[in-house]
Amino acid sequence: MSEEMNQSDWWKTLFDQKYLDTYLGGLTPERTGREVDFVVKAAQLKPDDRILDLACGHGRHTIELAKRGFKNIVGLDYSAPFIDKAKADAKETGVEVEFVQGDMRNLPYNGEFDAVLTIFTTFGYFDDVGNQQTLEQISKALKPGGRFLIDVVSAEAIDRRQKHKGKETEPGVYLIEETVEMNGRMVLDQDWYDSKKLQTHTHREWEEDGQKREYDFYLKVYTVPQYKEMLKNAGMEFKELWGDFQGNPQGPDNHRTIILAEKTTLGI
Repeated sequence: MSEEMNQSDWWKTLFDQKYLDTYLGGLTPERTGREVDFVVKAAQLKPDDRILDLACGHGRHTIELAKRGFKNIVGLDYSAPFIDKAKADAKETGVEVEFVQGDMRNLPYNGEFDAVLTIFTTFGYFDDVGNQQTLEQISKALKPGGRFLIDVVSAEAIDRRQKHKGKETEPGVYLIEETVEMNGRMVLDQDWYDSKKLQTHTHREWEEDGQKREYDFYLKVYTVPQYKEMLKNAGMEFKELWGDFQGNPQGPDNHRTIILAEKTTLGI
């Protein structure tokens, strides 16, 4: 296992153009449209809702929602390069969106939003305390009865894949190493998974213009029962579960955990 498995604060510098270089090719307008189709239905979004797209990245879902007539929407992300790109893309698209740079563990909102969205595995970047704090901040930002939709990679699916395909490098730690095509470039992809701690570490590297480029991505994953408990502790109630953006149940053939929760009357 990489000695960097428990590295903290990796997320402060990862999300820039280098990261996008391995993803943008797959993030087509058609894919974004299909995902937003599901999000609007699953989160029960209404045109007059005030919506927070939390860890919005470069704003692809936020902007698509704005294009569909959702006027009162905020996109918040820690990455300054992503926020700059989101603002530029919104201007180019001709929509008005409020984009804010900030930390999801310390949100400047109190009972303001009808819905909060975290899409494309934008949760699990911190330790257990920080991740729980994030859920509490989301609950605080919601109005009583407000909806929270979270989409993350399935811990259950990761566990199945790594134990089935991975090499056990030390007790309970599995590594899958492969070269994959990402956005037109061949990338060495190394995925470690600690099945005891439910932690993953991904290292990617490739050559571009004669230079080595690389980044590392760390994630704490949670099972559905763990999410239910964490949501409850944050003042939110689990409502519904899906396994993909087609609305199918979570199961062996699906690799997403998509949960709809609702802030209870008392909340945080």
